[in-house]
Amino acid sequence: MSSASPSKYRSKVRHSAGPLARAAVLIFACLFLGACAKQQPVAEPAKPAAYPMTPEAAKVYYYLVLNEAAKNNDLRMGTEAIRQLLNLSPSADVYVDAARFYTERKEVTLARDIAKRGLENYPDHFDLTMLLAETYLSEKRIDESVSLLKEYISRHPENGEARQQLGQLLLSNNLFQEAADLLRQKSSTRNDPVTRYYLARAYVQLKKLKDAQTELKKAVQTEPEFVEAWAELAYVYELMKDYVSAEKTYEHIIELGETGQEVWLRLITLNLKLNHPEKALSIAKEGPEDMSFSLQAATIFIDEGFPEQARELLIPLAEMSNPPAEVFFHLALIAFNNDKDLPGAISLLENIPDHDRLWSKSIRFRTHMLFELKRYDEAVTLLEQGIKADPADREFWDMLIDLQASLKHFDEAHAALDKALKRWPNDTELLFTRGSVYDLAGERDKALEVMEEVISHDPEHPEALNYVGYSLADKGQDLDRALVLIESALKQEPEKAFMVDSLAWVHFKLGNLEQAWEAINRTIELGAKDPIIWEHYGDIAKAMGRKSDARKGYREALKLDPKNADELKKKLRGI
Repeated sequence: MSSASPSKYRSKVRHSAGPLARAAVLIFACLFLGACAKQQPVAEPAKPAAYPMTPEAAKVYYYLVLNEAAKNNDLRMGTEAIRQLLNLSPSADVYVDAARFYTERKEVTLARDIAKRGLENYPDHFDLTMLLAETYLSEKRIDESVSLLKEYISRHPENGEARQQLGQLLLSNNLFQEAADLLRQKSSTRNDPVTRYYLARAYVQLKKLKDAQTELKKAVQTEPEFVEAWAELAYVYELMKDYVSAEKTYEHIIELGETGQEVWLRLITLNLKLNHPEKALSIAKEGPEDMSFSLQAATIFIDEGFPEQARELLIPLAEMSNPPAEVFFHLALIAFNNDKDLPGAISLLENIPDHDRLWSKSIRFRTHMLFELKRYDEAVTLLEQGIKADPADREFWDMLIDLQASLKHFDEAHAALDKALKRWPNDTELLFTRGSVYDLAGERDKALEVMEEVISHDPEHPEALNYVGYSLADKGQDLDRALVLIESALKQEPEKAFMVDSLAWVHFKLGNLEQAWEAINRTIELGAKDPIIWEHYGDIAKAMGRKSDARKGYREALKLDPKNADELKKKLRGI
């Protein structure tokens, strides 16, 4: 378990060795070396049998062995030293040092055994209690660690450090109310800045921001250089939307000498929220001279809607030797979103090397822009290059297939699908895409056959279930099965308007006009803007004798530039 206190304001930390170890070297010199100034340092402790040692001298010797074992990470040597020390003097300090030796080597079982044995002899020893709790934590046995500390506090309510440790543990495991209840109790450390800090953190999670603010102000009044408390106070001001106070607090933290990037980045964000972009830019330029900081700052400007300031930070980075790919990617985003300069954005992305983690993303981005520019051949070539470089990148294949299909290059789309299915056999999404390509090409029988194959591999594929169900309904075939398929699809995707439309249509075909009317209205409520759906609305309304609604349906369908406009006009005239 880490110390309860953050930064320089920490509770007393357990030492890595007890008093015997801290005096060991000096005593060893006096007992064994005599005129030690005349002797050379030995590489390893001498064997104890070579000297007629007193018990006190033996303790010092074995502490030296334990220290040497720790230095060399020698578990066997350390275990022997611990055995000898416990035989010679099973004091609390020996148990503490032994448990720490094992803990530092992640020998949790051995550390726990030693700590438990120590507590049998010294049941109220704080360090041993903390070490035992630490072994439980290392194995995520949170309840046992919490129970151990609670039991200790019940016997020693005056021990404020134990309260701080338990409070920290409760906080780290999201037990915020329990942490607050513990930390606000009267104790020797109730008014300690660290206790106030942890109590404030609990209050923040409990949405008690005023209480958190009070505790933090008192903490920094007592310890004016308590950076973590100042940072938490600034965060509380942000949550309270008191951005001016938050800004002043972050500025004070920087005045205290805090050099971490997070404070500077928070200052930038706050000034942007206060609509002070130029001040935010000035802060970014005054901040740490670190490329990662400049990149993070630029990202904040982009996210907050200040692309020009972001560009001012990024351009100097782009002019450096070997700038990170993020620089060009961010500049490309600005060129695309704000300048509408697609060729410029493409050119910037070309600077990203193929070994960079952003390369694949840049290929997809460039493909999208090439498509927008109607530079279709270049888009296809770029995707093919992507596939050649990384054939396992599934998104490249999907984009290539979709692009070819949208260009009505159906043979090319199917050829790409053949290759993809060799890599991912019986992949239901690829099979569904194949069915969709057939549908787009007007080969609906083939599409239906493939969609049936999808269902055979994945009986719960909602889009395939809907496709087969709607196709059957539209043909007036096997309507009972069509209804089952569509209802199965809707169990998984109840808010998909086109699936609710399928339900309306199969009920219409079955003659269930009331259910069809209810479903088609639900489709409209979901915001559907499809001429086919509005035509179904008109057809169902007409069958129910709702002439006004039928006219509405056909008129709305005509507004959406349908392919069968003449047929719709004929239906409208026939009412």
